[in-house]
Amino acid sequence: MSSNNAYILKVGDNILDFSELKTQIFVIETEVNSEYVILVKNMGDLEHLKIDLKDGSKLTLSLLFDEVNKNLEFEINVYENASLEAYIAEFSRTNLQINGNINLLKMGANAVVKLASLAAQNDDKNISISVNHISPKTYGKVDNYGVCKDNGRLLFAGTSYILNKSIKSKTQQNARIMVFDEASNAIAKPILKIDENDVEASHAAVVGKINDEHLFYLTSRGISEADAKQLITLGYLKPILGGFNDEKVRSYISSLIERRM
Repeated sequence: MSSNNAYILKVGDNILDFSELKTQIFVIETEVNSEYVILVKNMGDLEHLKIDLKDGSKLTLSLLFDEVNKNLEFEINVYENASLEAYIAEFSRTNLQINGNINLLKMGANAVVKLASLAAQNDDKNISISVNHISPKTYGKVDNYGVCKDNGRLLFAGTSYILNKSIKSKTQQNARIMVFDEASNAIAKPILKIDENDVEASHAAVVGKINDEHLFYLTSRGISEADAKQLITLGYLKPILGGFNDEKVRSYISSLIERRM
């Protein structure tokens, strides 16, 4: 199939592997009032992923970026009373750009996204995840956690947008990056765009160096500074493992973080 065509898949519990699938566009459509768990790994030629969550459907989506991945755009449309829970583990060794847009199209649609990323060894990574509240009583939350070291560059961006008439909606965006050295460059810039009064909206952005007290505590107990930094980093990034149910994949992600440190 040519790169201009899209694959459409009705999915149940599944692991999607694009390494052998020569397509740039992939479309997933759920059924009404159904639950799904999907792990996406080995992106292959994939450049654009689109998902439509029909009314009342629930999806747990886990995206793994490991050794080397291409840039990816994803668009997720969430319909009435449908729920998205997304986990993104981004530990590739490459320059990378991820652009995600989540559209909460109908009343009661909700989405929670958790992302962890590591930029090291001259990586240049730009990650933007936006949530658009297009109907009343929608809920969106994005939590980004990152570590930047060894001349790495990491940017977290994204907009939480509540459109006019999307009353009673709630949105939250958090971006936190721990920086190891002065040669690294980290930027966190979550944006709120609010066109309605009767809503709840908040954001937080924190970029800072590794906690000196934590480092002192560990080194004072005989742990080397390098090992102490690794332990702190693992504690910062490993919570993303909670979004990956396959034990082999969880072990692989843990080893991936350790190798990149």
